[in-house]
Amino acid sequence: MDKKSITGLVLICLIFLVFGWLNRPTEEQKAQIKRQQDSIAAVQKQQQAKQKQQDNNQTGDELQLIKQQLLSDHDNDSLKTELDNKIKNQFALFSNSAMKEEKHLLLENDVFTVDLSTLGGMVSQVTLKDYKTYYKKPVTFFTDKGNSYGLNISADHVVVPTQNLCFVPFVNGKIYDGTSALKVSGKDSLVVSMRLYPNKNDSLNISEEDYIKSSKSYIEYQYILRGNDYRLGFNIVLNNVQDIITDESQLEMDWKSDLRLKEKDIDIERKNSTLYYKLSDDVEYLKEQGRDDNKTETGIPLKWISYKQQFFSVALICNNKNSWFESANLRTQTEKQSSEDYMRTMSSNLTLAYDNSKKYTEYNMDFFFGPNKYNIIKKYKIDMERIIPLGWGFFLMQWVNRFVIIPVFDFLVGFGLNYGLIILILTLLVKIVLFPLAYKSFSSTAKMRVLQPEINKINEKYPKQDQMMQKQQAIQQLYRRAGINPMAGCLPMLIQFPILIAMFRFFPSSIELRQQPFLWADDLSTYDSIINLPFNIPFAGNHISLFCVLMTVAQLLYTKMTMNQQAQTNAMPGMKFMMYGMPIMMFFILNNFSAALNYYYLLSLFISVLQMFIIRRTINEQKILERLQKNSGKPMKKSKWQQRMEALEKQNRKLLEERQKNARRK
Repeated sequence: MDKKSITGLVLICLIFLVFGWLNRPTEEQKAQIKRQQDSIAAVQKQQQAKQKQQDNNQTGDELQLIKQQLLSDHDNDSLKTELDNKIKNQFALFSNSAMKEEKHLLLENDVFTVDLSTLGGMVSQVTLKDYKTYYKKPVTFFTDKGNSYGLNISADHVVVPTQNLCFVPFVNGKIYDGTSALKVSGKDSLVVSMRLYPNKNDSLNISEEDYIKSSKSYIEYQYILRGNDYRLGFNIVLNNVQDIITDESQLEMDWKSDLRLKEKDIDIERKNSTLYYKLSDDVEYLKEQGRDDNKTETGIPLKWISYKQQFFSVALICNNKNSWFESANLRTQTEKQSSEDYMRTMSSNLTLAYDNSKKYTEYNMDFFFGPNKYNIIKKYKIDMERIIPLGWGFFLMQWVNRFVIIPVFDFLVGFGLNYGLIILILTLLVKIVLFPLAYKSFSSTAKMRVLQPEINKINEKYPKQDQMMQKQQAIQQLYRRAGINPMAGCLPMLIQFPILIAMFRFFPSSIELRQQPFLWADDLSTYDSIINLPFNIPFAGNHISLFCVLMTVAQLLYTKMTMNQQAQTNAMPGMKFMMYGMPIMMFFILNNFSAALNYYYLLSLFISVLQMFIIRRTINEQKILERLQKNSGKPMKKSKWQQRMEALEKQNRKLLEERQKNARRK
C-alpha cells in the first residue's frame, strides 16, 4: 500500500471519528434512552413475574394432585416412580421436601397469635387480640391460604418456589415436634426457625433426622416473637447454599396476600385499601378508590412495603441497607371470588442483592400485623405512619393533624371520657383558639352590611363599565372613612381553612373512634345509618345518615344567617342559589363518611351560629354611621396603592386620548 492510500484511509477514519463525535447523543438524549430501556426492561420483568406467579400456582396445585394420587394408590409402584420423577423434575435438589406433610405451630404474644405453617415456612394466619371486626368476629389476617410468600430459587437450572416446599421447624435452635402454643409476654422473646434442606445424598447411610442435625447447608426463615409488639421478626438466612443457588447477583422473592373485610361497608373499606411503599425518603402508593393498579420500581431501593386496609395493615419492613429490595413489581387487583368477605389482592415481586461467593448471607426484616394507629406506627421511626391519610403537606393539613389535633385528641382520650364528649371538647377548644379570627371576620361582615346603602349610592353614581376604577376607589374611601378593612373578613377564613380540612382527614382515619358508640351511632368511625334503602342514591349510597342530615340542616340555617348578614347586591344574582346549593351537595358527599366527622361539623356550625349571634349584638351600627359622617368632610390621605392605581388610570386615559386623536387624523 502506497503513501497516498494510507493517507486516504487515515483521512476517512478521521472523518468518521469527527462525524461520530459531532453526532454523539446529548446527556438529555442519553437519559431518555436509558429511561426507555428501563421502561422496556421493567415491563418485561413484570410480565416474567406474573408468569412465574402463575407457574408457581400451577406447580402447587399439581403437587397437591400428586400427593392425593399417592395417598389413594400408594401400593402402585409404577405410579409412584412416575410421580417421583415428576417431583424431581419440578423441585430438583429439594424434591424430598416437596413430599413432606404440612404441620402448624401456634405462636402467641400479648397482642396477637400467629399460625406458622411448615409448608413454605410461612405465616398462614394472624389474629389480633384487642380488636374485633364490625360484625364482632376476631380481626384476622389471611384465611383459606390467603397469604403466600417465599423465594424463587434457581437450583440445578430449575426455578424452585419455596412456597411449595415443607420446612423443618426449630425452636431456640432445636428441632420442634410439639403441638402446644409457644407464648411470650412483656419484654421476653422467642426465636422460631423454619429450615429448608436440600436432598440427602444417597451415599450417606444416615437417617433423615441425623442428616438434618448434621447438615450445614440450608435456607432458613427465622421468626422472632416479641412479647408486646405488633412486629414479628423475619430473617432470611442462606447458609452454605452457594453450590445450590446458581443465580449470582439477585435473589427473587414473591409475596401475595388476600385482604378480608373488617369494617361495616366493603365498598368503603375497599376504597381505603391500597399498597404503600417507601423509596429512599419518599412514601409512594398505588391507586386508591379501589382501582386496580401496578407499578415497577427500579434503581431506588425499597425500605418497606405495606398492604394497607382502612384501619389495619400488613407490612414487610427491611431493617438495614443490606436487606433493602433492589427492585419491585407491585400490583393491586380485585379478583372474582365467591367469599363474601374478600376485598382485594395485593402482590409484590421483589429482588434482593445476593453474592454467590459468600457462604453465609442474612437479610434482616420484620413483618408488621397491626392497627393503623399513629402513635404505634410512629415509634418505629421509618415513616410508616404516612400510610394514615392525614392530608397533604402543602395545605398544612398533615402538620396540623400531626402536631396539634392528634396530641390534643390523645390528651383528652387519657381522661377516659366517651368519644362523643371528647369530640365536643375538641370542637370547643378549636373554636376558642380561632375565636379572635372569627370575631374579625364576622364583625367585618356586619360592618359592611351597615354601609350597604352608601355602596348602593356609589353603584348608581358609576353605573358604566369604564367607570369601574372610580367606583372601586370610592368604595375604598368609604371603607376607610368608616374604619373598616374589607380584607379582615377574608384572611381569618383563609387561616381557618387548613384546620377545617385537617378535621376532614382526621376523623375518618382515626382507629380510636372505631366501634365507639355515641347516641344512636354504634360506631363513630363509619356512617350512622338510621334508614337503609332498597336502592342506591347516586354518591350518597343506600342509607341515610342522621348526623349528616342534622349537619345539612344546620348548614342551611347558617347559610341563611350569613346571607342576611352580608351586604347583598345585584352584581352576582347566582350567588344565593350557589350558597344554598352547597349544603345539599355536602349531604351527598358526607353521607358515606364517618359519624364523627358529621358530628364535628354539626357542633362547629352550631357554635359558629352562636358566635355570629353574639358578635352581631356587639356591633353598634349607629356608631359606625356617626364615624362615617364625622369623617366625610375630612380629606383622606391616599395610600400608596391608591396613588399607584390613580397614576395607572391617568396613564390609561392619556393612551386612550392619543389613540382617539390618531384615529381622527386618519
